[in-house]
Amino acid sequence: MARTYYTLPWVRFTNFARLLVFLDGCASAALWLTGGHDQYLESSVLKWTITGSVFELACIGIVKMSLLFYAFTKLEDLALAMLEDPYMPGIMVKKRNLHISTVALSLACLAYASVKGGLVLNALLNDPDYAPMHITYNALVISAAAFSLVEFLTAVLGPMFLRRLQVIRIKHEIPDDSEKKEEEPKANLRRLFGLAKPEWLLILIGMLSLIVSSGAAMAAPLFFGFVIDAATHKSMAAVNHTVLMLFFIFVGGSIASLLRSWSFTLAGYRVVCRIRRDLFASIIRQEVAFFDTNRTGELTNRLSSDTAVLQNAVTVNVSMLVRYLVQILGSIVIMFTQSAALTGVLLSVVPVVAIGAVQYGNFMKNIQKNFQDALGSAGTVAEESISSIRTVRSFSGEKKSQVSYDKEIALSYKHGKSLATGYGIFNGLVGIISQGAIALVLWYGGKLVHLNVTSQGTQGISVGILTAFMLYTLNVAMAFAFLASLYGDFMKAVGASIRIFDLMDRQPQVNNEGGQRLMEFIGELEFNDVHFRYPSRPDNEVLKGVSFSMKPGQVIALVGPSGGGKSTIVNLIERFYEPGAGSIKLDGVDLSELDPTWFRRKISMVSQEPSLFACSIKENIAYGKNAMDEEIEQAAKMANAHDFISSFEEGYETLVGERGVRLSGANHNTMSEWSQNAVYTQSLGFEPIHTRSFTATSALDAESEHLVQEAIDRAMVGRTVLIIAHRLSTVRNASQVLVISHGRIAEKGTHDELVNKEGIYKKLVLRQLSAAGGAINSIPDDLIIDDETGDVIELANGLD
Repeated sequence: MARTYYTLPWVRFTNFARLLVFLDGCASAALWLTGGHDQYLESSVLKWTITGSVFELACIGIVKMSLLFYAFTKLEDLALAMLEDPYMPGIMVKKRNLHISTVALSLACLAYASVKGGLVLNALLNDPDYAPMHITYNALVISAAAFSLVEFLTAVLGPMFLRRLQVIRIKHEIPDDSEKKEEEPKANLRRLFGLAKPEWLLILIGMLSLIVSSGAAMAAPLFFGFVIDAATHKSMAAVNHTVLMLFFIFVGGSIASLLRSWSFTLAGYRVVCRIRRDLFASIIRQEVAFFDTNRTGELTNRLSSDTAVLQNAVTVNVSMLVRYLVQILGSIVIMFTQSAALTGVLLSVVPVVAIGAVQYGNFMKNIQKNFQDALGSAGTVAEESISSIRTVRSFSGEKKSQVSYDKEIALSYKHGKSLATGYGIFNGLVGIISQGAIALVLWYGGKLVHLNVTSQGTQGISVGILTAFMLYTLNVAMAFAFLASLYGDFMKAVGASIRIFDLMDRQPQVNNEGGQRLMEFIGELEFNDVHFRYPSRPDNEVLKGVSFSMKPGQVIALVGPSGGGKSTIVNLIERFYEPGAGSIKLDGVDLSELDPTWFRRKISMVSQEPSLFACSIKENIAYGKNAMDEEIEQAAKMANAHDFISSFEEGYETLVGERGVRLSGANHNTMSEWSQNAVYTQSLGFEPIHTRSFTATSALDAESEHLVQEAIDRAMVGRTVLIIAHRLSTVRNASQVLVISHGRIAEKGTHDELVNKEGIYKKLVLRQLSAAGGAINSIPDDLIIDDETGDVIELANGLD
């Protein structure tokens, strides 16, 4: 089965716009910093005038770069979201407001740069000998105006280019395992990092910003040392100049840090959204047998808890990893230039920390996987208890549910204690080693300062250098501690990703896409020697050589004791499972060769257990079909459900609640009546060619049953119908009755033919006649029958 996804080409409007604003910001900063010597830079800030300084243009350029970069990125995201869902609430308003803001910002910057350029030009024309600014600063004024003009035009023309995204995006298809050799992928760090590959542009921006912010962080301690030395041996002018430069370093680093945090965090949200979409798509397309062996709570835990663990691991933690590596390497290089001996003392502890980090990471990987599994089990218990709260309450099972949940939570707490213990011990050891190294560096550095003082500066190091060195030492120590912790986080993510990758890589054993679509559909269904075992119970053969056929216009009734195989036949027709042996054919074509989506739209299933979604009645009726309001109302009328739907204050817009619980008690009728009527409506909305009723009216009162049965009788006309029946009124009208017992067709024929035989069917009828005092109303499904003699052994009360 091929999975489809879309990517955008590199050469497109948004990338041009982002590159433009990035170059604008870089040009503004570069032209200002290179426009004069240090005193000129200082005076341009402290003695700012509109015609004598461009400091504010440099600031505007950097701020504008951040805002417009975000705006163009967000506009593209909104445009892509509109392609997926053009009716998403509020998306048009958000896009329009953001576009107006982008145009207004670029226009305001253009106006300011133009006014400033005019004032500077006017000053030069009035006094040609007066040069208020360095020539490079004049170039910055021209650059700011030119970039603002192009950005304004780009913002104005943006919507025209964004509308072309649907045309230029590239479609990709991932082939299924039938087209490639199956492999067992390993959940390792390389694959984990590969999840972030589609977000390479955001990560690149984050990396560039990270380099700038890390450079600023590494330069700061050196300037601290310069300030101390300047205050000790030089003038206050030198101190002021150094502090001003330090301030600009901090500002630049903060802006770069802002971009880094934004880009990596946004990339993390995108990654986790994509993982959740892909994981849900993989889960929802699995065969029904998969859900028989995998609990709902565990699957939902994979979607929520496990994916959340991966969110930071593949983006934010990667940025932290690079940041600390750059911080360590850069600091060590600077430290070597200041004092090689002190640097050697510091590096002596690195091997110890590295070995401890590896051991800690391996420990965390295994414990984290067990922790996530325990949380999944606890989630399953909670999901089962909450979804069946009425049953739990009816049997006073709250304490039993609480005990089961407490047991699973206790297991997760046990693994959590192991995680906490490992984390605490590791951090404590790293702290002891790091602080010990700092103390050693401080002692040896103090010795070198003392030597410098006694030798009158000919040997050793100055106080400023020791101060800078200590700050670098703290940076390196903290970076190593964080790196060690990050390794543990990565191993946690690997542990959580194992289950996610297993689910994402799993291919359904029953294909849900592709196959034939019959040009001439008749509706003849045939079972040929079908054998079947449920995957969750492989030792129990449920069907043993079942063969029968259904022709258009026929009504086939299945009767027999519970567990005989009636529901299994229905499940195989629906293609929830594949037969273990034999074949099921529709109009002579094996069901496995047909397109399942097309085939299921030719089928309608009405179940005794209604399945309603937590949305409106209208949406429930139209589920699976893009139906107009008129079609929905017509289907409700066909099901005799229009009147009771109209009785609600909000009519078809009434929310039914989870599994239809909000319909309970309406008009003093049972929930079963309302929900089953709605289910029939839902079924009729497909206008099926092949219809089946599944013990559909057993829960209704006489009046409701009459209305529902009348609707079903109308829908059955001209269709192939299979009924799992209990009521004699239904069985009498069937074209053929199949008695299913112990996985075989024990008897078949019309009602009259089977009643005249001395077989299982007659014994079922007589047994019911005796129990009902002579009124034959229904056929029980709770009898135990001797498969060889056909004798009724006993009534199996409670046998399901």
